[in-house]
Amino acid sequence: MPSILITPAAEEDLIGIWVYVARNNEKAANRIFKAAEETFNLLAHSPGIGTPYHPRRIQLQGIRFFPINKFHRYLIYYREQPDGIEIIRVLHAQMEKYKHLEPES
Repeated sequence: MPSILITPAAEEDLIGIWVYVARNNEKAANRIFKAAEETFNLLAHSPGIGTPYHPRRIQLQGIRFFPINKFHRYLIYYREQPDGIEIIRVLHAQMEKYKHLEPES
């Protein structure tokens, strides 16, 4: 089974999404979280299905993004690894991706 590495930033993203949605609907927040896990597994088995991300920084080459199944407003940014995938971030589609993926140092 392919491995799934979730970065601390992606973990924080998922927690933030859950907290935000759970304020109004805890069941919906749980559904999003479960759908994210299912999508991670799908991506680990078929990493090439995501859309290539065109980064400004060379260190981010190879990143792809793919929507969470049934919750297409949330995008998973990930990179294929030799033994699976690395989840870089999970962001709402309306967020400024460059600000979160490629912050100014």
